[in-house]
Amino acid sequence: MAIERIVPGTKEWDAYYANHIIRYQFAVNQLQSKSGLNILDAACGVGYGSRFLADNLQGASITAVDRSRDALVIANKQFATANIRFVEDDCHTLQAAAAFAGFDAIVSFETLEHLPQPTHFLNSCFKNLKTGGQLIVSTPNQLVSSPEELNWEYHEKEYTAAEFYGLLKESGFVNIRLFGQQFTMKGKIKNEIRADLNRIGSNPLVRLGSWIQKKIKGHQFAPMLKETIDDFEIVAFKNTEACDRLALQGPFVLIAIAEKEK
Repeated sequence: MAIERIVPGTKEWDAYYANHIIRYQFAVNQLQSKSGLNILDAACGVGYGSRFLADNLQGASITAVDRSRDALVIANKQFATANIRFVEDDCHTLQAAAAFAGFDAIVSFETLEHLPQPTHFLNSCFKNLKTGGQLIVSTPNQLVSSPEELNWEYHEKEYTAAEFYGLLKESGFVNIRLFGQQFTMKGKIKNEIRADLNRIGSNPLVRLGSWIQKKIKGHQFAPMLKETIDDFEIVAFKNTEACDRLALQGPFVLIAIAEKEK
């Protein structure tokens, strides 16, 4: 099953929240030296990351856009605050977001791989940034996520570090810095144990026992070895070759910081 969006109150939220929020934490670390920033969170989903930005960046104004009305309903119910506006918009054009440009920074995590025309999105980001503004963007590392064939139902295409860098450069961005999200040693051990537990869980007898337990009124299951912030680290790469050379041993998510030239 492809897990493309985590929603509060689900087992996927409990299991994978840390994996996602660490990228927003990374963005905060990059932007926190300035106050009063005008920020766009493009493809915000249900809005937890937008709220993280709003709560951790002094005086920031957050415009958070997504094409899913259902996601924005959840966002407005659970993560609304005075300095966030949630807006329905298409990332290919960012037409609605343009009303609130120019942005000091645009944050967009796990978006590019879903887009049939990713350059349209990056060109729209470039257009809506202030001169000197930053794009902080992530996408799965194809060499880890789908090394032989595309493994994710809702992904149009995944990228190597070189391809990712090339897209950003093609759209006019400069001073592109490359990072990668990977497991810490602790995270690797937990992930290996989790994989073993999942294999055990696929046994028909174990699955039958789980089904019986689920029928017990009021019984809830905690995720197996849920991920925590210290399971992950974000590391810098000197160039795309250094990242791509690692192949399957590389980071599972690529992150870039790119600028609109001053």
